[in-house]
Amino acid sequence: MKNSRWRPAFALETGGPSNTDGQDFDEDSGFLGRTRLGRLIQAAGRELLEKLNSARTKSPTKIFLILLGFYTANALATILGQTGDWDVLVAGVVVAAIEGIGMLMYRKPMARPPGRLQSLISLVNYWKAGVCLGLFVDAFKLGS
Repeated sequence: MKNSRWRPAFALETGGPSNTDGQDFDEDSGFLGRTRLGRLIQAAGRELLEKLNSARTKSPTKIFLILLGFYTANALATILGQTGDWDVLVAGVVVAAIEGIGMLMYRKPMARPPGRLQSLISLVNYWKAGVCLGLFVDAFKLGS
């Protein structure tokens, strides 16, 4: 009989060292790096830190745009809807704007415009999120 080791294949590459020679991992890899679960936890931690660091870029602008969208939704719901004549038109314009921004933001990456226009679309998407949040909160105000 051959003395071969059976090794399962994993779909998630954790970036940790491969243990092909049967020896223990290096001592400097820490407690978590010695097991597969530990390497998974370390990889998840690295991915989370990368996402948090990328979210920090332009964060004051993003917060401002969300609050501006919230204010826009409140203004549309109170000022233009006060007489009742503009309700249907404003609702149609808001839905068309939200769907148009969503179409530009979430279409295939090959068809996205490069550079500054993509950055502008991404920032307008934060305004759209604020509008949706504002309309959601106004719906709760009307329901109570």
